[in-house]
Amino acid sequence: MKNDILVVDDEKDIRHLISGILQDEGYETRLAWNLESVKLELVKRIPSLILLDVWLEKSSADGIDILKILKKSYNDIPVIMISGHGTIDMAIKAIRIGAYDFIEKPFDTNILIMSISRALDIAKIKKQNKELAARFIFPKDYLGKSQSAINIRSTVEKVSPTDSRVFLKGATGSGKNHLAKLIHHKSLRKNGPLVIANTKRVTPEMLESYLFGVENNEGVVTKIGVIEQAHKGTLYIDEICKLNKTLQARFVKLLTEKTINRITGKYNIDIDIRLVAGTSFNIQDEINKNNFREDLFYRLNVVPIEIPSLNERIDDIPEFVDYFIKICCENIGFSPLKMPKEGYSYLQSRKWNGNLRELKNVIEKILILNQKNDSRDISLDFIKTDQDKSYNGFEELVQKEMLSLSLKKAREYFEREYIKIQMIRFNNNVSKTADFIGMERSALHRKLKSLNLNK
Repeated sequence: MKNDILVVDDEKDIRHLISGILQDEGYETRLAWNLESVKLELVKRIPSLILLDVWLEKSSADGIDILKILKKSYNDIPVIMISGHGTIDMAIKAIRIGAYDFIEKPFDTNILIMSISRALDIAKIKKQNKELAARFIFPKDYLGKSQSAINIRSTVEKVSPTDSRVFLKGATGSGKNHLAKLIHHKSLRKNGPLVIANTKRVTPEMLESYLFGVENNEGVVTKIGVIEQAHKGTLYIDEICKLNKTLQARFVKLLTEKTINRITGKYNIDIDIRLVAGTSFNIQDEINKNNFREDLFYRLNVVPIEIPSLNERIDDIPEFVDYFIKICCENIGFSPLKMPKEGYSYLQSRKWNGNLRELKNVIEKILILNQKNDSRDISLDFIKTDQDKSYNGFEELVQKEMLSLSLKKAREYFEREYIKIQMIRFNNNVSKTADFIGMERSALHRKLKSLNLNK
């Protein structure tokens, strides 16, 4: 993605000279000559960097005043000041206000290019640091050995290099954000921004400004929306069903015309993004209830990916457990710990209503509780302590019920409860259950029938 540089100088020849030099270096350029033209260009698009002359004739504000405005409303844009009449005091003043550099005319082309390159690199690093601080750590690929995980991984590999829209369906905590990140980082837009818009964290009243941005009556941008932030990159809208009908209509316009208007904005802004949408709602029900526009859904649903709940893919739990142990140990500062085989079984046998998010939290809790354990193996006591009581009361059940029964009845009782739990653990999959408990599939079928256990 080419960096977009706004060149601001009141002398036409110099503007075009600098523009030509920058274009030869592979940059895109736009031109302005006074405060009004600067405002107009900012409304059209936020540039990657601004090259700003100090002395601007026939302008309502000089370069220093414009710099103050920029640092107030557009603090993330690096600004390099240029001047043919500069003084040390002026340079110091500009740097204190927030300019990255101050270069005197006539300038050495190599020095100018070097300063621009460094300013852009620093801006990129700052942005990456913000993204790293904000994002939830996930692996660089889609984990899992289950068939659903294999299918999702295959789809991601196929769709990512294209620019097709993707619609993610899955329960809360199932990993939709992770998939959106994977699609971006495997795409041709990977060097552009990835913006994740979580509609659940924004009040309905603020949602429009959050998405589309705001301009004041003077045409100055007071808020840059997430759609605009994602220009030349990927925008992931989590819980797209949270948008009201007005916002849905605006998204239809965005997808058809590739333009937006900020709130109270007078100009159409060109937008080049790849849109990935996600929801935990039953989208067809929302359409039937007239809560969601069908035409918007069809525009978003080019490549649908359905993510199963963790309870539907328990085969993948050990792999996720190992990953979360590794990440959590690194974050907390613990030496690597090992999950015993029985621990995986316990974790596979419980319900995960919060899906991957809940699993990660449980692993972190277990690691913290395990601190005083001298062994490098995680204690089963801490794992059992965190179990879902309604789902894993097997030991308590055995103690309370079996001791009052004859040996024959106790054996039958144990067998029934044991097989019942194992069937639940493997989502009533007879083949997987039989393989785990060491029975032939046909024998397990007969046993289920004899014990009156419906599949």
